[in-house]
Formats: sequence, structure tokens, C-alpha cells
Amino acid sequence: MPATLAQPAYKNIFKALPGSFLVLSPDSIILEVSEHYRKATHTLVKDIVGASLLDTFPENPDIEHLKSREAIRNSLQQVVTLKSPHTLDAIRYDILTPDGNFEERYWTLRSVPVLDGLGEVEFIVHEVQDITAQVMKKQEVNAAHNSLWVVAKSAGGIVWEANLLENKLTWSETYKDVLGYGDEDLEATLDSWDKHVHPEDLPGVRKSIRAAIGSMKKLWVGEYRYRKANGSYTSLIDYGYIIYDDTTQKPVRLLGTMVDVGRQKDYELKLLDMNQRFQRIAMATNDVIWDWNLKDDSIWWNEGFKTLFGYAEEDIEDTVVSWTSRIHPDDLATTKASIYSVINSGGTSWEGEYSFRCADGTYKLVRDRGFVMRDEQGEPQRMVGAMIDITIQKRTQQQLQESMSHTTQLLESLPLMTWTALPNGDLNYYSQRWYDYTGSTFEIMQDWGWSKLIHPEDLEETTKQWLNSLSTGQDLVLENRFRSSKGVYRWFLVRAVPIRNAEGQVTMWVGSHTDIEEQKQLLLALEESNSKFKLLAESIPHIVWSGEPDGHVDFFNQQWYDYTRMSEEETLGFGWAPSLHPDDLQATIDDWISAIKTGEKYERELRLRDIYTENYRWFLARALPQRNADGQIVKWFGTATDIHDQKMLREQVEESERQFRFLSESIPQMVWTATPEGVTDYVNKRWFDYTSLSEKDSLGRGVWLKVLHPDDVQRTLDRWRFSVKHGDFFEIEYRIRSGNNDTYRWFLGQGVPMRDEQGNIIKWFGTCTDIEDHKRAEEELVEKNLELERINQDLDSFVYTASHDLKLPIVNMVGIFEELIQSAEFKDADAPHMIELFNKSFKQLHATIHDLGEVVRVQKTKERNLEELNLQEVCEDVLVSVQEIIRHSGASIQFDFSEAPTVPFTRASLKSMVYNLITNALKYRAHDRAPEIKLRSLVRNNYIELQVQDNGLGLDLNKQQSKLFQMFKRFHNHVEGSGLGLYIVNRLLTNHGGYIHIESELDKGTTFYLYFKRKKA
Repeated sequence: MPATLAQPAYKNIFKALPGSFLVLSPDSIILEVSEHYRKATHTLVKDIVGASLLDTFPENPDIEHLKSREAIRNSLQQVVTLKSPHTLDAIRYDILTPDGNFEERYWTLRSVPVLDGLGEVEFIVHEVQDITAQVMKKQEVNAAHNSLWVVAKSAGGIVWEANLLENKLTWSETYKDVLGYGDEDLEATLDSWDKHVHPEDLPGVRKSIRAAIGSMKKLWVGEYRYRKANGSYTSLIDYGYIIYDDTTQKPVRLLGTMVDVGRQKDYELKLLDMNQRFQRIAMATNDVIWDWNLKDDSIWWNEGFKTLFGYAEEDIEDTVVSWTSRIHPDDLATTKASIYSVINSGGTSWEGEYSFRCADGTYKLVRDRGFVMRDEQGEPQRMVGAMIDITIQKRTQQQLQESMSHTTQLLESLPLMTWTALPNGDLNYYSQRWYDYTGSTFEIMQDWGWSKLIHPEDLEETTKQWLNSLSTGQDLVLENRFRSSKGVYRWFLVRAVPIRNAEGQVTMWVGSHTDIEEQKQLLLALEESNSKFKLLAESIPHIVWSGEPDGHVDFFNQQWYDYTRMSEEETLGFGWAPSLHPDDLQATIDDWISAIKTGEKYERELRLRDIYTENYRWFLARALPQRNADGQIVKWFGTATDIHDQKMLREQVEESERQFRFLSESIPQMVWTATPEGVTDYVNKRWFDYTSLSEKDSLGRGVWLKVLHPDDVQRTLDRWRFSVKHGDFFEIEYRIRSGNNDTYRWFLGQGVPMRDEQGNIIKWFGTCTDIEDHKRAEEELVEKNLELERINQDLDSFVYTASHDLKLPIVNMVGIFEELIQSAEFKDADAPHMIELFNKSFKQLHATIHDLGEVVRVQKTKERNLEELNLQEVCEDVLVSVQEIIRHSGASIQFDFSEAPTVPFTRASLKSMVYNLITNALKYRAHDRAPEIKLRSLVRNNYIELQVQDNGLGLDLNKQQSKLFQMFKRFHNHVEGSGLGLYIVNRLLTNHGGYIHIESELDKGTTFYLYFKRKKA
């Protein structure tokens, strides 16, 4: 079942459309037809509404392979498929007239889809424009132009074309051959022709052209002298064909050919032949062109004779009888007399009007013009001419004359300045009120005399619109200013409508001038106010618009057009709707209509698109009504603010929030967030499961403190307040009560602040991690450490006691052994060697006992009695004790303590550490190079770094890293040592809160990095 136009909205839209229109369903059924369309196609509403467009108009069977109907079908199908407009330019589709004949017609077709709320095609607005006159005129011009080129080429002539509208003169290539000019001269302005015509001939030639145009002749012939490129003049014969504008009857183009008659005598025969051929140009025109040989009375007619009068080729005699026998008997004698009067008197031009019989026996009134061609002696040889059908024109004039009397009485009775005009725009009547206002006369008003009274600023636009109405037949409505008899200009509303006959042809124009000076002044004041509004609207970075009380938008600022790239014509009224996202369209319109009805503020977020890129952005649309003193809405003013970035950011935040919530529910910790002020605004489900608190009891300022162990509340609150105030990382261990069994478990509470680009805290994120098992393991570890410490203390006491108790027996043994050596006599040859071994063993035993005592002393050393020690002094004291070794080894020792000259430490411990490291460097030196030892101090955050670097044997850290600081571990056996030196250095340093780091490479040396903890300020 086809759709209908029952909805008032569609009816109103269709009624407001000018021109020839159809409204079609998606399957091409005609739903509505405009009056212009019906008249243009000779149809009745009842015959075509409800029928298929493709079946309503039959194709002309005499024209094969035209395929116009197929082109229309494809165009409509494309509109439905693509949901976008489509245009067919210059398509031929002949119309069947009431008498059963096909009328040659050319059209421009444009089809535009109307979409429903779901975006589907509901209707198709189908517009047709009759362009038959333009197409035929173009065909006529092209045919004449092509014929001229053929004639000129065969006769050795020059073809030219003068475009009066564009002030352009174009020559054929023969212009160069005949007159010697170059390529740059083939296009010129019209005045260039005047400069080349001989000065003595120019006035006469100009006069003959003006005479031909003044008489509306289409043929013109002239003979004159024309300057060649070398400066000499040659004689030319010029044949011109004049083309007039159908509306203004003014010439717009001239086509012609000129022949150089002074070039060769034998051209005379060619000229005569060209003259005969030139007449055949008329075969391509719509006028009836004839060529009468006055010597033998033979006559030639162009195709226009058969077309206009309906004769077949075999019905047309080849003598002048084909002409004279068809002139109406009442006109024959007069017509022949006037023709021969011109021929016999030596004249060249003839013109007459008479009735000419058609093939069906009816008569057409024609206007006939002819030109007599004579030889050098002035004898008439031929006569060529053209006749045009003026039947309708004469009938129209007669009808106008009959109705003028009644029309004049009616127009004079109106309280307006009224006037009438002919179809071509010539005004033929003004009411008395016109003369009273302007002080002019009918004679003054002739030849568009009104243009002398109009304001100079309004003349161009008024002329343009008047000519447009004359050419299209559309109503004229405009405002302009006319001067009164007192010299004062006043504003008038000018209206003009065409009066048409039964065939739809314009027979006259009726117009009026209504004085709107006072309204105009009010409008000017309003425009000034609007101008200020628009200036303000254009100065802000938002889309600004205004609308009428009924909701029709009448203004958008430039921001709208820059963004949507829609035109003003597309936008105003409700035309802005297509710029909306389909998902927002219906709701936006519903809200807008609701605001219009209630007068309430309008506000909505919506998406608008760039119609070229199809990109959408979010906008916040707002509108408020302006009311008059009575409270009635007189205007709506609104804005649309681009919130796309904020919208996208908000969606990103929401998405991030969703992801955070998902993550927070996925991990085993209790998760919470808080505002920058420290107010809890979110906890995850694990919090509720563990504490059994409700959301109300969990969120807010400090409410979570109620589930903490009483002993942990105050310190936790103090730490949280400090973090919130200073933005520091929050970390604390506390106990939280379980809601299931009222027991407490240890948790590690942590929180970090999120900051914006300026460093401001915008959110706190935190977790509570269950560390109950870790806490218990930690307590057990503390107990184990205490037990180990007691065991170590016992071991230290044992070692100390053992080393102390062994010292005296060893001393006694050494004394006894020395006494024995001095008093006893050893005859064994190995005795000296054995004695040396005993002495060496005693020394090693003594050193071991001493080192064990030193280890115990180091382990008992605590961080107390620290003082700022000068590194330079301590190191120099150590060097004194090892100066003999330094001298013997040739070592070089350098100090650099400029950055950190002191360290906080005990003097004895520091000297012991430096002594061990320097003696190690000397003992384990490389044999192929002198030892180089460098000591340097640096500040490293909370530590003083002491570097001790040597170039000795080095260590293989990959193998020996784990054994570096163990007791009794030695890495080079070629020198004596106990393996306690590095152990003592490391133990002394760690006992005072420091640590040691080593870098070493075999055969290149070792660097020790000692880090001493700095004192707090």
C-alpha cells in the first residue's frame, strides 16, 4: 500500500515548494503533483496521482535508443538505495500533447529523499525543470557556428564569433592566413574590431549593424576595408548572423564570415557561391529561411518551412509559387507590392507581416524579413530572408488590449502604485498614484524609464531579479527605494505576478509598489539591534543561534557553518536536523518541541556532525526564551558548546573507574579510595566481607577507625592526617577487627596520592593487606635472632676466655724453648731447621690468639662514642705504622678528601679498617708494577663513601664473591695472612649502620667502597 501525504507537516512542506514538483513513494508512485508540473506536462491530477511515474508518460516511438525512461528508473533507484539526492541533466523526454502528437522537450530532473525517523526513505521529492528553449537555442547556435566554419573553409574566408555578454571576439585560423596576424590575435575584445576597420568605413558599418539589430533582423551583410598585420587595408565582404535573447530580445552573440575580395579576382565566383551556401546556414535554425533566385524565380526553403507549416517535401514547389500561393488572398497583393517596391527601387531590405497557409488549411501570422543581393551593376540577383511565427504574440497583444480596460479600472482603484508590463518586461501602464509620487509621465517611463528613479544602490539587484522573473516566469518580490517628485527616496515593497493564458504562457505582468518606509525604519532599528547581537555571537567561541517563537531557527553564527559546513539555505528553519546523530535526532526534536510549548529552558547533550567528514562531536545545547511585557515569547536564543573532549574524558574516567572497580574486586586485598581531604568514598567487597560493615558505616570521614584495635587508633589517625596534609606515601601496620568472630588480624595499610598535571592531589588509592601470618613469622624470627645472639655472645665469651687463658702458657712455652735453645747443644744437622719451624709456629699461634681476641672485641663494639674524625689525620697515622713496608715496596699513596673531609666513627675502629685495607693492598701487590693506592671520599645521600683503590692482583668475584667477608678466608697463599682482615672491616662497618661494596678485576686491581652512615642534623 503506497504511502500518503496525509501528515500536515509534509503537506505544508510540499505547498511551500515553488516550481514543478512531484512527491513520490519509494516505489515511484505519484502521491502529489504541483500545479506547475501539471501544466508543463499537459496532465490532470486525477489521471496521474496514484499511478507509477514510469508508466504515466509514454516514450516517443519515433525516437530510437533514447532510453530516457531507463535513466529515470536508475536515478530513482539510486536515491532509494543511497538515500541521497540525484540529478539528471539535459535529458530528452517528449510530452504527449492533447492533440495526440509528441512535443520535443528537454528536462533537468532532481530527486531528493525524505527520510523517516529510522533513516529509511519515506518520500521522494521529484523536481523537473523545462530546459527545452535553452537546449534548442544551444543547438541552433552550434549548428550555425559549424555551418559558418564549413562555408568559410570552402570559400577561403574568415569565421568570427562576437560574444556581447563577455566582450570577447574570436577568429578562425584563417584570420592568420588571410590577414597575416599571429596566434595571440585570435582572441580579442570587441573594440579591437573597431580599431582595424578603416576610419572612413567604420561609421557606415556600425550604422548598418545597429539598423539590423533595431529591426530584430538575424542576417546582416557589410562591405568595408580592414587593416592587415602589415598596416595595409584590404576590402572585405562580411556576413553576420545575429542571435537574440528570448527574454529581453536583445542581441547576445553574432556569428559571421568575412572574405577578402581584394585578394584575387577569381574569388568573385567563390563569393557568389559562398553567398548561396551561406543561406543554407538557416537549415539548422528554428526559423523559416528562404533563398529566392530573382532571375529564374526558383526558391529554396530550409527545414523550418516543413516544421512550422506542416508540409511534406513533395508538397513544396521549387518556384516562388510555393510562397505566393500560400499567402492569404487578403494579404497577397499588398505583400507582393511591398517586396517589388524594394527590389525595383534599388533597396536592400524588406519587411512585412501576413497570414500564411499551413498544410492543415489553417493560417499562421508571420513576420517576414528579406535582403536583396545585387551584382556590381546594382541589378537584383537573389533575395534571402527569414519568417517567424507571431501568431501567439499577436493573439496575446489582442487579448491584452481587450483586458486592459478592465484591468486599468481595477488597478486605479487600489491604494497602491500599480503597473503592467508586456511578457518581455516593457511596462505599458502606470497608475495615477505612480505619476503623483514620481512626478513623471508615461513618455518618460518608456524604455525602462523607471530605472532613472530607483536608488542607484538598488538598480543592479532590481534589474537582475526582474530579468530572472521574466526568464523563469516566477513571481517578483523585492524591496527597493524610489525617488519622489521632491527628490526624497522612500522604501517600497515591489511585487509582480505573471498572468498566463490557457496554455500556461505569460501574457502580461501585473505589479505594485507598497510604501513600507515606516516599517523599514523599524526594521533598520531592529537590524541594528540584531547586528549587535550577531557581533556578540560571532565574538564568542561557541555556536550561537536564535529562533522564532514557533521554534524555526532564523540565525546561526559562523561557528555553526565552520563546524557543520552546511549552507545557510540547508540550515535555517528545521534544516539543522540532518546534522544530528541519528541516535539523538528524535529525542532532541521532542525536547525542543516540548520547550517551545512550555516556554521552559531547553538543555540537552547531543552530537553534531561535519557533513563532509561525517565526524561527530558532543555539544551541550541550551536555549532560553525572550518574552515581551505581556510575557509572550518573542524570540529564542541558544548556544551549543563543544564538550566533546570533556565528554570523552568523562567516559575515559568512567571506563577507568569500571576497570579499577573490576581490578579492586579481583585482588585479595581490601581496596579503598578517598578524596583529597582524606574522606573515604569507596571500599571493595572484601572490606564488607571481612568487617561486616554496611556501605553507610564504611564511607565518610574517619568511620573506618571504629574497626581498628584501640591501641592502633591514635597512631594510625596521626599518620593518616600527616599523609593527607603533606601528600606523603601512607604506610602503617595495624590490627582490624573481623566482623565474623570479633578477632583482630594484622594488616599493612598503604595509600598513594594521585596528582594532576599541576601536582594537586585529586584522589587517594589504598589497600589493606593481611600480614597476620607474616607478623607471626616475624615474631618467631625475632625470638630466633635473640637466641642466636645469646649463643654468639657465649661463643665470643668462650673465644675471649680461651685466647686470654692461652696467652700465658704460650708465652711460657716460648720462654722455655728459647732457654732450651741457649743451654742445650743440638748435634743433629736438621736441628737449626727444626728450631726455625718451631719459632714460626709459635709466632703463628700467637698471632691467631691475638686475632681471635680482636674478633671478639669487634663483635662487642656498638654504635657509641662516635665522633667526626678527620680522614686525612687518621690515614696519615696509619701510614706512619707501615712506612717501612711502603718504602720497601715503592708504593704511591694519594688522598682526596675534599668533598667529605670527615666521617662519624670511632677512632680505633676507623684506624683498624684503614690499616687492614692499606696493608692488604701492599701485601697483595702485583710483582711487575709499583703499588698505587688512592683514597677518596664522597657524599652519597645519607652516607659518606670512602673509596680505597689499588692496582694489585685483583680478585675473581664470580668465584669468591660469597666468601669475601668470612673469617679465615684467604684468596692468595704466597704471602702470610690470617684471613680475618676483610671480616673485621665488614663487621666494624655494619655494626655502625654502614656497608661495604667491592669491584675487582684479576691482574688490574680492586676498589673497596665503604659507606659510613651520616649523622642526622
